[in-house]
Amino acid sequence: MDDAKKINEVMVSLFNIVLKIEEKAIKESTIHDLSITEMHTLDVIGIGNGRTMSEVAQRLQINLSTLTTAINKLVKKGYVERFRIPSDRRIVKIKLTKEGIDAVKEHEAFHDELIRKALGKVSDEEIKSLIVSLDNIDTFMHMQMAKPIRDERDYSLGIIDFQNLHIKKALFQGGMGVGISLGGLAGAVAKEGGMGIISGSSIGFDEEDFETDPQKANRRALKKEIKKALAIADTEKNRGMIGVNIPYNTEDYREYVKTAVSEGAGALITGAGLPMTLPGICEREGYENIALIPVISSLRAARVIIKNWQKKHRKRPDAFIFESAMAGGQLGFKESELLRARELYYKTITDIKTEIEDIPLIVAGGIFSREDARNAYVYGADGIQLGTRFVTTKECDAKESYKQAYINCKEEDIIIIMNPQGAPCRALANKFTKNLRGTDYDITEALVKAAKGDVKNGLVFCGSKAYKAKKIDTVADIFKEFI
Repeated sequence: MDDAKKINEVMVSLFNIVLKIEEKAIKESTIHDLSITEMHTLDVIGIGNGRTMSEVAQRLQINLSTLTTAINKLVKKGYVERFRIPSDRRIVKIKLTKEGIDAVKEHEAFHDELIRKALGKVSDEEIKSLIVSLDNIDTFMHMQMAKPIRDERDYSLGIIDFQNLHIKKALFQGGMGVGISLGGLAGAVAKEGGMGIISGSSIGFDEEDFETDPQKANRRALKKEIKKALAIADTEKNRGMIGVNIPYNTEDYREYVKTAVSEGAGALITGAGLPMTLPGICEREGYENIALIPVISSLRAARVIIKNWQKKHRKRPDAFIFESAMAGGQLGFKESELLRARELYYKTITDIKTEIEDIPLIVAGGIFSREDARNAYVYGADGIQLGTRFVTTKECDAKESYKQAYINCKEEDIIIIMNPQGAPCRALANKFTKNLRGTDYDITEALVKAAKGDVKNGLVFCGSKAYKAKKIDTVADIFKEFI
């Protein structure tokens, strides 16, 4: 029997035998009145504040009527309850009862024990190899959800020369805030020929008047960091660019745009909303040569921006940054969408690229290695944006304790929390996240605390693959690896 047939046989056998073991375990447990399907439904509802029916149906990939029938049975059995949101009585959610929570915990304990016993028969080295192999197979299976549009042998992160975007190497550095992507890192990236990005989010956190006049402090700090980055980059010689990431929901957004451009930034990167007014701001101020790059998380967002900008301003974006569900920090997805978005990662890249045609597409989130970048390229990426990899560099502006938090973390330390607006964020588990109670906290204060070096009591954002960071690199090392 050849390898492919043997692996297929083992995978099918494992799937079937685990289902049978689960059935047997449920019948012999305190939750013997549940079917496997019902148990998996409870797992998806999860231990927490509850989910809407549509969220659960989406994650289970079934229609609402099928789920309604299943939930009616689980309510009758006492494992699930329905409730209404006090702020909007029209919204009905479902959550686990105490019995439902106990059932999920018992089932999790069964799985944990089963896997640990199975791994007890395998050496540590074999386990490490197995994990790598399974990760590779998982990636391959996700890639089968879409049809590639390029040959991997043509992989290149070379020149982008489009409208106002002119860089020698299509490698972007993430605009990570607060206090992580500043002039030192951005300048080093642009010096190598890429797009160095300064984060405008609460950039003045270290200024004396930040507490009393944050807007003034932020704009002053932004000027300093742009000047610092340009001095390091020598962009005319190295053909890189300095960009500034300004979230669209920033107070006095227009003033930040004016500050960035007047100080010599070559690109404006904007997420946290659809930047419909950005071209108009630039037109009124006479900024004709600045690259405008929206950050999006869906094909729909790209369509809306292109249609709006062309109709009102006869302008197209100079590029799009597609930030996937595997990115760090605040995500452009609902919590219920994260799993499905991960499954459709490659398909979404292809769909967006097919729609936007010659507009450069930069893919961000979940890219740690050259192989990750090549996979994204095959499905339509014209360039790559890295966040995590640039945090653990000598040139990164973050405190050493921040960098070491990445290097010391394990995969299970990377969690999803909710921001004060109820949107999901990816961060490192620490004392701060452990003590979180809902969404009643000051996110800026928490981010500033971490930026100043208190990585235990502050909020440390990270990407989904931060656990793979094992050493401090240089920016030049990363360019050599990816280009």
